[in-house]
Amino acid sequence: MGRLFWKLFFGLSITLVLIGAGIGGAVYLHDQRLQNEEGISRDRRAEFVVGVVANAVRYSGVAGARALLEEWPGKNRSPRVLIVDTEGRDALGRTVPPAALKKARAALQHGRLKHSVKRVGAPSGEEYVLFLPAASADAGPPRMPPPGIQIVIALFASLLFSAIFATYLSRPIRHLRRISTRLAEGDLNARVSPLIGSRNDELSDLGKDFDFMATHLQTLLNSQRQLLHDVSHELRSPVARMRLAVGIAQQQPDKVAMALGRIERESERLDELLGQILTLARLESGLSNDGKEKVSIDELLEEIIQDVSFEAQANGRTIEYRADIKAEVEGQRELLRRAFENVIRNAIKYTANASAVEIRLTGESHKPTVLIRDHGPGIPEEELTKVFQPFYRLPPEKDKTQASGYGLGLAIAQRALHKHAGTLELSNAPGGGLLVRIQFDNARVY
Repeated sequence: MGRLFWKLFFGLSITLVLIGAGIGGAVYLHDQRLQNEEGISRDRRAEFVVGVVANAVRYSGVAGARALLEEWPGKNRSPRVLIVDTEGRDALGRTVPPAALKKARAALQHGRLKHSVKRVGAPSGEEYVLFLPAASADAGPPRMPPPGIQIVIALFASLLFSAIFATYLSRPIRHLRRISTRLAEGDLNARVSPLIGSRNDELSDLGKDFDFMATHLQTLLNSQRQLLHDVSHELRSPVARMRLAVGIAQQQPDKVAMALGRIERESERLDELLGQILTLARLESGLSNDGKEKVSIDELLEEIIQDVSFEAQANGRTIEYRADIKAEVEGQRELLRRAFENVIRNAIKYTANASAVEIRLTGESHKPTVLIRDHGPGIPEEELTKVFQPFYRLPPEKDKTQASGYGLGLAIAQRALHKHAGTLELSNAPGGGLLVRIQFDNARVY
């Protein structure tokens, strides 16, 4: 058992014992006060037996009361209700405590203890005073066990309850600790929910949150490993080509210019690749949350379209842009620019020759929505979600364009838009081509 179990166990045990002792002591003292006040028993048992015997005297006289007491259930426990006449003698010949009789008559005179002391007239005309002396309060129905036994029973029950309750509370925490240790040792498949079971409380919610964290951690670590593998693969190719160019320059001096040109191109590709990797790393690590400003979406799109139009025209493509609304979002202009530019450049790269890339800014569902459609081959349905993975490229048999790239553009765009409460969805447009829908939840339309 852990330390938490013993803390809960002793804390609950002491609390229950104190509560039980307090309540039991109060009940005991109250019972004693009722038994001994004025020398006459006045608890509910006394009221009951005095009332029953009084009715017997009223309707059947002393003989009826004698028969009732003799036939009382449990002969040795019959209540010692005194039936005292005007002379101060008990009608059944029992000893009458003078002090108790005096207090009983005084209570009748002052109208007190009406249910515990009664004056009753018999059919013969005699009047009797009926009461149960405090010394006889234990007569009648069986009483509770002695205080010592009650304390032992209460102590045992409190200890048993405390042990069960402490185990119930501390067991999930022990499971959580054991699973966290397994995670720290590298077992990323360890989960705590199967051990906690179907209990429905905050500890169960904590276990579910822990499992969610573990799953997210496993995903991140797997993504990191895959990213390192992909980065090393992407870096190896240009580095290998640069080394080859250096070897050619060394062995064939007449081809130095060609080798230097190759090295320059590969250096530019490395610089571009490292820049995209750095941007992706900053987005996934949350380092791009500072420097927010008001960014006009329509103005930013116009600026990007103006820049990429020259590239589109040089490749025999055009851009058709229409803005139905004006919208503004709070965020980082450079990140949004990179997201839109990556998507638009992809559309220009994959659209068919002599076709147009259609861009529209509209207020779909009362939210700023950017629709970008090309007229290229599109993407197979089963690949639509995979293209957001860093360095993912379509398999050669599914890529009809065989266009070059690093597979980072859409990954960067999706994460940059997510930082601005935006979503990026891909779908194949009717009639061919890819339709990209970018929608912002917290942007202002005007």
